[in-house]
Amino acid sequence: MSWRGHDVTLWSPRGGGTRHLGHELATRGVLEGRWRIRVAADLWRATETAEVILLALPPVALPGILQRLASALVGAPDILLAPAAGLAPALLHQFTAARGLIPRLGALPVPPVLAARGADGVVEVTALRPRLWLGGLPRDATPGLAELVVELFGLPVEPLDDVLAAGLAEPGALIEAARILAPQAVPHAVGRLLLGLAAERDAVGLAVGRSDLPGIAALVTEQGGLPAQRRPLAETGGGLAFLEAMARASQTPAPLVSAALHLLETAAGERFGPHPVLAALDPGPLARLLGGAG
Repeated sequence: MSWRGHDVTLWSPRGGGTRHLGHELATRGVLEGRWRIRVAADLWRATETAEVILLALPPVALPGILQRLASALVGAPDILLAPAAGLAPALLHQFTAARGLIPRLGALPVPPVLAARGADGVVEVTALRPRLWLGGLPRDATPGLAELVVELFGLPVEPLDDVLAAGLAEPGALIEAARILAPQAVPHAVGRLLLGLAAERDAVGLAVGRSDLPGIAALVTEQGGLPAQRRPLAETGGGLAFLEAMARASQTPAPLVSAALHLLETAAGERFGPHPVLAALDPGPLARLLGGAG
């Protein structure tokens, strides 16, 4: 069967995510079934007839993939990014606008499901969210994109101000930083540190006019608690680097975020900043977003 009546094509940049899938994807856990799919050999074949494109990639891969995607687009399909990966939609807009294409772009702070592919090839779905959040680019695209997401996933959607709000709301880096840095012997230390980091995120959001960020408690509890799958350290560091950059740009103190980033960099012996999307984004779009323009 197809997913909610939609024909689905999968593509993986390196091929590892789609290897041995064939024409069917099996899932178990909170979502069980076998789903008919098509695996594309390259990005062009994956997008040539697409009406909607969903991107779920690590931030370090996004600048190159987004540029390739902009070159491969035929027409202007709606494009969703889940998670938002900082300001990846703004970077994609930069690349598509250079070709004269202006697709509707949506950013979700969290994906609809938590899942991981097992050694047997079956995808274990551990959580299905009861709702989603979405910010659009341009801003007036948000209501239409929210309706699209409801049609795709069958989940209610709460609109966010824009893609900057979605990027700030992404919780993965804060969750993983709290898990890594909180003293294991101290009860509730992870939760307290996470709340502290999230309070600084909220302060940054308020400083740039995005006060509608979903609460960190809802983001965590609605996925069934802390995820079993751990994030790569580079992704955690990159997410903290994005938030620290937004704090600097808005002149908002964020001592916990900065300390967490610097502690992880020292422990890893490498720099996690600047965020790869911010490094590739022209100053103009970033300045307009921080200034409140759509």
